Amino acid sequence: MLHLLRQARTFLVPYAVLLLAVGGVLLTTPKHTAFFFVNGHHAPFFDQFFRPFTNVGDGAFYVVITLGLLFVRFRWAFVSLVCFAGTSLSAQVGKQLIFTGHPRPFRYFGEHPGFPPLHVVGGVVMGTLKSFPSGHSTSAFSVFLLLTLLVKNKRWGYVFLLLAAGAAYSRVYLAQHFVEDVYAGSVLGTVLTLALVSWLNAYHSRHPRAWHRWRLRGTRLVRE
Repeated sequence: MLHLLRQARTFLVPYAVLLLAVGGVLLTTPKHTAFFFVNGHHAPFFDQFFRPFTNVGDGAFYVVITLGLLFVRFRWAFVSLVCFAGTSLSAQVGKQLIFTGHPRPFRYFGEHPGFPPLHVVGGVVMGTLKSFPSGHSTSAFSVFLLLTLLVKNKRWGYVFLLLAAGAAYSRVYLAQHFVEDVYAGSVLGTVLTLALVSWLNAYHSRHPRAWHRWRLRGTRLVRE
């Protein structure tokens, strides 16, 4: 695990700073204050940007990354698949079974008048329930942390963290989640991905298989 933490320090160190900063805000301000700080600062450019960008936290994006890794190494694609399945399942258990009554902003502020109007971006379907944790944030932090671990140039970790944080920010900007939802999702995605990668690395070291080194080249299967 310590080896993984060192490998991903360009992602994890600034993420830890971000966690402390946002955590401090959540502990000292009401939930609506943090929400409207994000959702209330909007512009047409960001409306058009965040509406498609939020999809980097969608499961379909994780699947595309997993399929792409088949052309790099089958072992990495398998690790990606396990991380995708594990983080997605955990987020859905939280949403569907544990925190089912947590309303999303659209419903919460509809039932609690007296707040400023939500900024709603055209074309975005508004959710109403099962807000906690944010599945998009869970997926985004998982996939971009995994990419940080896989790339040779670890400086990409700074970029990957920015993309993951941007995906989480977009969920609040688009009025789909509260800040605590994306905060929890980011922690879930990060911690679970580190745990799964650590376990899989140890397992693969003890049980090496020939297919671990396979990859696709066009339509052919090659071994390196």
